[in-house]
This record gives sequence, structure tokens and C-alpha cells, in this order.
Amino acid sequence: MPRVELDGGRPLPEPGDPAIDELFGSRETTAACRFLLERRQNAPTMAEWLAYSQQAFGKANVHSQRRLREVRSHFVVESRRRTGDGEWVYELKGWKKEAAAASKISPRLQAEVFSKKGRYCHMCGAGPDQVRLQIDHIIPESWGGKTEFENLEPLCEEHNHGKQAFFASLDNFGPAIAHALPKQSPWERIGELLIAFKEMAQATPVELIELVAQETHKGDPKKRLRELRYVLGWDIVPHRRKSEGVTEVTYELRSALPWPPEGAQAAVAEYERKRKERKAAEVKLAD
Repeated sequence: MPRVELDGGRPLPEPGDPAIDELFGSRETTAACRFLLERRQNAPTMAEWLAYSQQAFGKANVHSQRRLREVRSHFVVESRRRTGDGEWVYELKGWKKEAAAASKISPRLQAEVFSKKGRYCHMCGAGPDQVRLQIDHIIPESWGGKTEFENLEPLCEEHNHGKQAFFASLDNFGPAIAHALPKQSPWERIGELLIAFKEMAQATPVELIELVAQETHKGDPKKRLRELRYVLGWDIVPHRRKSEGVTEVTYELRSALPWPPEGAQAAVAEYERKRKERKAAEVKLAD
């Protein structure tokens, strides 16, 4: 994914500008934007934002963390380590330059998506009598997603904007995700993502593994990870750590073997077939 460009010619609004209310679908995201504008000269840490959110809304959790990042749907917010104590801070740099126009979704394709996938938001279930529905790319075009039926779904405006902000927060990982997504099987998509992160000398966040696996309704990405480790022989180490009250899970690829000639799916299927044969033989001997 290309680096987010800054619109340097557009002046920033004042923190109290009522126009900010029109930018976001969430009160907490609006508050996060005002908070970052107020702290432009003294960029805050995530912990400071969570404390502010707790005081303003009576809660502070992983969703509050996401609200701060959702400000990136309209503004460039840079995450960097603060000089001195090394704490991560969030600095609002300016307006985000408008992205290039997306491929047009034809009225016929829109009708097909609504007819076959339903006239309701696929995140919250709200229908057209409650919200305005939009057709959204499941996998962004900038990550290799195509404007075709399989990659489109109805979303309400609020969740469409929230999803855009979430993906914008992953800008640094866009090229790795775009490399992994076109692969044919979930094992290859997960594996190639792990390889890309290894080349960047980083562990892979579990959220990105779930994203590229594309098995939300018909599979288990964590099972695919186990199969990469125990069937295909990859050396993958899980890590867990708590950051500001939230447990973060990552997977570190230490070494990978070449993909089997018959393909990962066939190799796993053959392993399962032999395992069942062994189990059946053991049961027969026990009888």
C-alpha cells in the first residue's frame, strides 16, 4: 500500500470546530480527533488517551484504542517513539490527501450484491430502514482486492468508515498483505505473510493472520498455523504480551520449508488420511 500523503495546503480545524462532528460516525472517534488536535504540540501516548476516554465516556478498552486510530480516515496520524523515555505517541500531522478514486461498482453489480448477499450491513445487521447502505470491497483494492461479486459486501456508512480507518491503521503492512492475499490456499496466504514479516524482522500480529486467511465462516486460521508447524515442518513461535491492559498475540517465523510440490492443501489432506488410518489400526488392535 502506498504511503499516506499529507495535504499540506489545507489548514487544520480548531479542536472545538463543529465541522469535526460531521467527519466520524462515532462520538468517541470525534472526541479522539479533538484530543489529538489539542495535543498537537505535545503528542499523547495511548495510555493518556485511554485515561481521557475513561473520564469522558466512563470506559476505556480495546475499542477505545481503535477509535484513536480511526482518526486516520481523515487525518495523517504518525505513531513514533518519543525522545527520552521511548514511549509510543500519536502525533496528528495534518489532513490526509484524498485517495485515488476507486474502481466504479456498476449498478448491475450493486444490484447483484444486494440481491444475493442481502440488504443489511454485514457488520451490524442494520437494514435500509435504519441506515444508509453502501457496497464495500472486503479486501481493499490497494491490497489486491478486485471489484467483483465475491469481494463485495453491503455495509452501513458508519461501519464502512470505521473499516476504512482500521485498514488505514495498517498502512505499513499493506505490501506484505497484498503479497499474501492472492495465494490460492489459506496455508499459503498465512505462510507468505509470515515470510514477509520475517523479512522485515518482525513477528506477525494474529489479527493480520486472520485477515489474510479469509476463513471467517468456514475454517480456523489457528488450525492452519498448527498444520504449518506440525505437518509442513515450519518453525513458528507464538508470543503473548500485555500492552496497556490488552493482550497482544504475534507469531514469529524462524524458518520455513519449501511448499510441497503437490500443494499445501493436498499435503495436509494426505497427513490427515494417514493419521486416521493409524488411529483406526490402533482401535482395531485394542479390540
